[in-house]
Amino acid sequence: MTSSDSMPNRVQSNVEQSGLSFFDVVTKRPTGIRPKPCGVDDQIALKLYSNFYQYEVNKFEQNVNYGGIFNLEFSLDGKLLVAACEGKQVLLFDAVNQKLTNSIDNAHQNCVNCVRFLNDRHFATCSDDTSIKIWDIRKLKSSMKTLHGHTNWVKNIEWSEKDNVMVTSAFDGSIYAWNLRNQTENNMLYDKVFLMNGLMRMKLTQDGSKMVIATTNGYMIIIHDLNLMTLATDLRSFRPLLYRLMQTSDQCFPVGTIYNYLFSPTRKRNRIEFIDDFPNEAEVISSLQIHPHGWCAVSRNINGEEDEEWTSVHDIQSREPADYENAYTYIEEEIPDEPEPGNQQINDPPIYGWAICLLINIAITAGITVMCRKTCGNISNYPLWHPDQRNKVIRNLPRMMHYIKEKNVGKGYIKGLCFSSDGRIICSPYNKGVRLLAFNHKCQELSMCVPENPQSLKTIVELNDYHKDIVVSCRFSPTHYQLVSGCLGSEIKWYQPVL
Repeated sequence: MTSSDSMPNRVQSNVEQSGLSFFDVVTKRPTGIRPKPCGVDDQIALKLYSNFYQYEVNKFEQNVNYGGIFNLEFSLDGKLLVAACEGKQVLLFDAVNQKLTNSIDNAHQNCVNCVRFLNDRHFATCSDDTSIKIWDIRKLKSSMKTLHGHTNWVKNIEWSEKDNVMVTSAFDGSIYAWNLRNQTENNMLYDKVFLMNGLMRMKLTQDGSKMVIATTNGYMIIIHDLNLMTLATDLRSFRPLLYRLMQTSDQCFPVGTIYNYLFSPTRKRNRIEFIDDFPNEAEVISSLQIHPHGWCAVSRNINGEEDEEWTSVHDIQSREPADYENAYTYIEEEIPDEPEPGNQQINDPPIYGWAICLLINIAITAGITVMCRKTCGNISNYPLWHPDQRNKVIRNLPRMMHYIKEKNVGKGYIKGLCFSSDGRIICSPYNKGVRLLAFNHKCQELSMCVPENPQSLKTIVELNDYHKDIVVSCRFSPTHYQLVSGCLGSEIKWYQPVL
């Protein structure tokens, strides 16, 4: 095993010393002779993560140009690594010796965007060719199934253990749930569970209780108490962008406020919440990952001028209903002055201005009127049935916990973040390398260092210039202290602690 010639930049920590060596911890832990002092796990984690180095046992021969390494995914047991490539290939590596064991050329008709293991033997891939394919690691000459349904680039694959379905999202704005056990003569059965404009990324928490959606409009959506079986019905005709426009424009229109009930903290399933507090004027939230315990979401965003990139951590846990009691604004209607006789214009705008005209047209096109009749009667009668909601616009609670500014390089490419398996570390692509970020200098778990106000993430180590091109993907092993990163120049690098 050889280490890279370039050394990582380190952050010195003033962690209190416990008096225990690693040998003490390893030898005495099984016997229980000496109880482990409080905080020793933090010291061990800090020691390990601050000593990550690149290593190579078998150099990856790159005679073929695979393009960018867009996604990396370990198998559930951590023994296999699968890489999704811009050049339509899927590469498989033995994670123990880093050997390339197999490759699937022309796995798709366009670049491969994402890989997701469904169980010990099967994984799914998705592509800009709008398809999803299911593969068996024992038979890679051809895919088991090719799934069609999306009409634009497919970017995300998630697996819901709770519902035993695969969930995918694409740039067509749709989220599909696929029941892989049921199929028709020609294809698998799927349900379109959600549709919205500006959908960028979608993730599920590990327990399947929440869905988090990143958008191209500077906000994220949490769906609490997720029920995939009823999601399509519960959110039928709801348009998040329409509601977001009300929040940002300080205008209020009934076609938006009729969905206030979706934000109610007493709602028992598929409750909606928006996240809009970022350290910058976020525009496109391009990358999204969920903490392994479901405590928070880490995202990477770009501003409207595309000259800044930031990584942010937001709390996504359910909060007490009392926290939402004052999370709304009443917006008074503007009543126009009576026009003087003879000066009335035929084309005078209505009460709410041009925006309401546009939104009513959108709402009618989307079928909101039909939904209103089913749930609360005709749309024109809704304010009479719910007068307290007519001028009420829900406001978003502050959710941001941590943030850090990134290097603005590799424009046009998405840089995928990842959590370590214990959730203490965030790995972030950083130019031609990566950096490991923690919630504080002690490398504590998030539950032990929740800040009262948003704090900067702490850099534990920078692994600089290990790649020849911009890094766009990274992944921690689910079972070992092992890290991989991939760049636009077809390179994959491996890292582990060297003590």
